[in-house]
Amino acid sequence: MAGEQALWRIIGPALAAVAKAGGALAAAPAAFAYPSADLWSAVAAALALALGGASVALWKANADRRKAAKATHGLAEMAHRLKAGELSQWSVTGVADVDDIARTLEEFEQRLRRKRALLTRLNAELIRGSGGVSNSVNNQLRAIIDALPVGVLLAEAPSGRILEGNSALEAIRRGPVIYSEGVESYTHWVAVHENGEPVQKEEYPLTRALAGEEKPVLECRLQRGDGSWGWISITGAPIRNEHGAIIAAIVAITDIDEIKSAEEHRRLMNLELHHRVNNSLAMIQGIANITARTATDFSCFRNSFSDRIQCLSRISTLLVKKSWAQTPMKELVTAALACDTAARRDRIETAGDEIELRSEVALALGMALHELLSNAEQHGALSTEDGKVFVNWRVADSEGRKLQIDWREQGGPPVASPQRAGVGQYLMKTVLTRQFCGDIDIAFEPEGVHAVITAEI
Repeated sequence: MAGEQALWRIIGPALAAVAKAGGALAAAPAAFAYPSADLWSAVAAALALALGGASVALWKANADRRKAAKATHGLAEMAHRLKAGELSQWSVTGVADVDDIARTLEEFEQRLRRKRALLTRLNAELIRGSGGVSNSVNNQLRAIIDALPVGVLLAEAPSGRILEGNSALEAIRRGPVIYSEGVESYTHWVAVHENGEPVQKEEYPLTRALAGEEKPVLECRLQRGDGSWGWISITGAPIRNEHGAIIAAIVAITDIDEIKSAEEHRRLMNLELHHRVNNSLAMIQGIANITARTATDFSCFRNSFSDRIQCLSRISTLLVKKSWAQTPMKELVTAALACDTAARRDRIETAGDEIELRSEVALALGMALHELLSNAEQHGALSTEDGKVFVNWRVADSEGRKLQIDWREQGGPPVASPQRAGVGQYLMKTVLTRQFCGDIDIAFEPEGVHAVITAEI
């Protein structure tokens, strides 16, 4: 196609000139209908020039095709020789794309031959050190390394050039093995210590093993091939010949990202547990003090205090099952309003939105609901056989951050406003409301107690 375009660029102007000359002849008067000898000479010269240029273009295009075909054929022969394990030296053809491919193949083959030569030398050292092991040791060693469930790197001494890496290491890295040319190139492995400081090349166990350290160990965070970071553990060892000289070094690399995550989670859980225990102890102390101030005798104190502690235990058990994370409101209500008899449980109706609560909010709300339940059992709707309790809850704002609980009693004895606040009311209004960051409004209506609780979700 290129030759045809060149040919057309040459003969096109000549043909245009001939056409122009013919047009001029056609437009001439009849007296000049027959062209002169000079005109015919000009036309002939133009045609000769066009044909000569076309011949040159065709010859050049044909020569370029032959050159490209020869270069492609040479590249195919080179690939065939490399596949057969034969030496191959490329001669520059002048075809840029083919020459670039050939040079890349040649460099790769040279590098591969150097690696094979070193592995052969290492294999010979192993054979001599083992008293005459068969020549299959090298293949067996490769098979063993690739079958290991941990990542493995093998480097020659003293340069530190990496010779082998297995598939397990590629899985850990989430990318191919980096075949560093020497210790100075270990900076290509991007890793940081726990404090965020970069791991220096001399800190890697492979470098330390090449220097003679018997069992260097390092835990660090490695940047993977996909850009993410993960914890790894590296353990190294030098490889020596029968004279004790270091001929290579090997490291085993283990993915410990899940272990580190579990350790961090356990540390946070311990801190959270310590915090929760302190809060629970503070709440128990507050319940004990308030109950003691209002109890008429020890038996009254024991019953009231024990009842509240049992409720606190039920709610804490629920929170532990949820790992002190988000607690469903429905499960919290069930735990807080647990009654001694099935008859009383059947007279409590609950309904509400699907809401998840923070643990500290759930604990305080559960205790507040339990105080309302205790009052209903002793003085309110559940103290009779016909009374009922209705508990409803909903999200009270458009942002989904405010919870509203409606407690309503019906069918109990006539209700009158008490002369003074009882221990339950005092506990709810002075202690619990601060913990669930809300408020509680209790109205003693004639048909029964009506309480509205607001809290942050």
